[in-house]
Amino acid sequence: MSISKYTLETIQKQFELDCNLGEAHRIKDDMWIAPSVVLPGSRVIDKLDPFFRVIVFMGRAYVMAAEETIPGWEEILKDYPAEWFFNYSRLRKIDHILNEYDREIVDTHIYFLPDEDAPRLTEPEGLRWFSEDEITASKESNPFHNAWPYSPTQPDVYGVGMPAELVSDTGKTNASDTSVISNPAPVRGDRPVTDMAALAGASLDGKYVHQIGIDVLPEYRGRGLSPLLVTILKQKIIEDGSLPFYGTAESHAISRSTAIKSGFLPAFAELFVGKKGKYVV
Repeated sequence: MSISKYTLETIQKQFELDCNLGEAHRIKDDMWIAPSVVLPGSRVIDKLDPFFRVIVFMGRAYVMAAEETIPGWEEILKDYPAEWFFNYSRLRKIDHILNEYDREIVDTHIYFLPDEDAPRLTEPEGLRWFSEDEITASKESNPFHNAWPYSPTQPDVYGVGMPAELVSDTGKTNASDTSVISNPAPVRGDRPVTDMAALAGASLDGKYVHQIGIDVLPEYRGRGLSPLLVTILKQKIIEDGSLPFYGTAESHAISRSTAIKSGFLPAFAELFVGKKGKYVV
């Protein structure tokens, strides 16, 4: 298992935009800080505030902060080891300082990048691919909000669904085992999103990356649909010349398991900040 040099270089280019690394200076060996700027092509998350942002990647921490606060953050963060940056006691101190500026920590996430050694999965017959126009047209009827969240800053551009009529009752959980599909006969290619048992979607999050999300209706869970669809979508994004990534909460073991079964490896973590009381997860 490994993450390719190309993938690491590509995500590093994305972080250069996300954290304005062109203006960054080093606080210490494993930490850089830069003034907050929203650069074209950076990952912008709706309702979150670039006042303070942290990405921890490969033993390094990239911090972006409002320019007038940088001297104070330098003094505080010089004793924070990058790999243990998200220790709760440290986050509590950061949150307390942010409160003084009417901000607060909204979330932390762990993110996964493709494993270059993961086996390739042949796309099974019968999957339903959705165009960007169809994604837009499906907004009012979409039951898969983790796959297509319709964020104004992260447009949904990919979608692949599993029609409910194809799902087996065998309970398979291995992405490489396509026996989750019970009926190999072709189904109508224009099935609406409401006919899907599961849907994987991807948003255009930044200049170099697409983020994958997955949703499975409750009655179809536990049958291997998540890793199957995420794997197929991951392969499609790579073929189209972009870099897919997958994110989830540290406490969401099922979602982390889906990432690993789909050929992803844990790669970076991120801290998000918003105006105090304005963002509800």
